[in-house]
Amino acid sequence: MNKDILGQDVVAKIKNELKTKDYGELKPKLAVLRVGSRSSDLAYEASLKRIFNPLNINVEVTALPKEINQADFDQAFNKINQDSTNSGILLLSPIPQHLNLKHAMETIDPKKDVDCFGSENTLRIYVDQEKGFLPCTAEAVLKILSYQNVDLRGKDVVIVGFGFVIGRPLSLLLVEAGCTVTVCHVDTVDLAEKCRRAEIIVSATGVPHLIKQDFISNDTIVVDVGINVGVDGEIYGDVDYDDVYKKVKSITPVPGGVGTVTTYVLAEHVVNSFEGR
Repeated sequence: MNKDILGQDVVAKIKNELKTKDYGELKPKLAVLRVGSRSSDLAYEASLKRIFNPLNINVEVTALPKEINQADFDQAFNKINQDSTNSGILLLSPIPQHLNLKHAMETIDPKKDVDCFGSENTLRIYVDQEKGFLPCTAEAVLKILSYQNVDLRGKDVVIVGFGFVIGRPLSLLLVEAGCTVTVCHVDTVDLAEKCRRAEIIVSATGVPHLIKQDFISNDTIVVDVGINVGVDGEIYGDVDYDDVYKKVKSITPVPGGVGTVTTYVLAEHVVNSFEGR
């Protein structure tokens, strides 16, 4: 029995819908802001272009030197934010430590904030407003569970990781969906025991192979959000895939799982922003 939840299967409907759209001369455009030239950022840019171009979505990258000062960084962000041809803005992170995101978070146009980076869209999650975009990865997790026909109401969910981008917003969204959510982290005492109580485990810690078979109960759905580069250059998730596979009900592989869905959710957000302009 194949237990893999493949990202391409989850996003097939989104992909087909986006491919059939005809925008005319003016197409949706994602503005990507990169500081420095980390190999992971460059690889992600290439991946975005490879996926977005067949969907008739333009990707325009603004690359800034890693030693840029705060004033010049804020000015570059303002230029992108004020460009009416940009449907969405994506800031690649982390940025150098000498820079802060306060200005960008407070001023980003919420209609272009396609990954829920800014203060306004983030606040909407906390006050349960339907307007604005959800964080792409958190929404990807919800789409994966929907694809599995999971009735979330009443489900016991453990989220391992309480980061600003994934764990925190996802915990709120799952509570709103009727789940009983336990939020843990890598220093949680008896983490394995807490995970064994869950019907659904979502891990987003950035610690490769943290989740082992003894964390899993029979028929658990495991969503692995972790993307970690090993010393061998291979990509690994937070979950020890080979160890848990025989026991889980279903699992998202890494790569080819959550990351794929996240990218298509981002594309969907860019198009929605373009069409709602």
